[in-house]
Amino acid sequence: MKSRKKRAVRMMAIRSEIASLLLKKKRILLLCHVTPDGDCIGSLLALGRALKRLDKEVIMACEDDIPSFLKFLPQEGELIKTEDVTQSFDIAIAIDSADSNRLGDKGLELFKTQDLTINIDHHSSNPNYGAINYVDPKRSATGEIIMDLILDLGLKLDEKLSEPLYTALFTDTGGFRFSNTTAQTLEKAAKLVKAGANPAFISSEIHEHKSPGYFKLLALAFNRITLVEKICYTWISFKEVEDLGLDFGAAEELSTYMKMMANIEIAIVFKEKEKNLVKVSLRSQSSYNVATLAEKFGGGGHPKAAGCVIEAPLNTAINQVLAKAKEVS
Repeated sequence: MKSRKKRAVRMMAIRSEIASLLLKKKRILLLCHVTPDGDCIGSLLALGRALKRLDKEVIMACEDDIPSFLKFLPQEGELIKTEDVTQSFDIAIAIDSADSNRLGDKGLELFKTQDLTINIDHHSSNPNYGAINYVDPKRSATGEIIMDLILDLGLKLDEKLSEPLYTALFTDTGGFRFSNTTAQTLEKAAKLVKAGANPAFISSEIHEHKSPGYFKLLALAFNRITLVEKICYTWISFKEVEDLGLDFGAAEELSTYMKMMANIEIAIVFKEKEKNLVKVSLRSQSSYNVATLAEKFGGGGHPKAAGCVIEAPLNTAINQVLAKAKEVS
């Protein structure tokens, strides 16, 4: 009990320090990880909008395009590519990035070259790569941390802040279905709804309005499902995604579907981002720690959900991960 209280006090002190710095500094760069998801984009937009209300000069940047199902979140011109960032900043903040390399080449360069770096995340594998680190694996999503930070800044929640924050919580908990959903998560979600977030609208934007190509992509992946002992995996190529007129993020839900299969330990989806570059999404249905497996390839995440990127042909990446999977328990 004492250790939990000490930890809570320590985390609150770090968050207070970050809030104090944000109130004092003027030029702030917010960065999120490559192949962005709902948590990193939602957290990024909420914090960026909050800081702009405090008259800060804020740039919100990402290495990759955001997936189509999240395009309802940013306003036009609100989120830019890291390659278009040219100015310097007082503070650079990495949001929801389990490792600094997940910021992408340009993102990492920008992060490292600023006066002060802050790392805000909830992945247990995070190595604390910032000058200041607020890493809390007990949070269901980084959005929970950002919500508290916004309140620490003395701001009130409204629709423009609550919508991205609710999206962060909703997506990283699988619609409040995953084991990382806590009473605190649901309490925060309720506060966000009271402040203006529309659960039905957000759920619809994320899970509905799919194109025929999306279902054709699912059919391709489902037809390839392969079982090796207690491992279930499938794959898609970048050409297939391209030919169907989809963006890379269209395959994001595949790992969730794969995890539904009974009597497996691990579900793996191999998504070829481009030639010789493969994103690997890992999900665990048992005590198997997929974060440990992801770390073997420079990735990370949570014990039940993790990922990595492998620079290799698709078949090579599949063989490498399956081989290493047997070494992890």
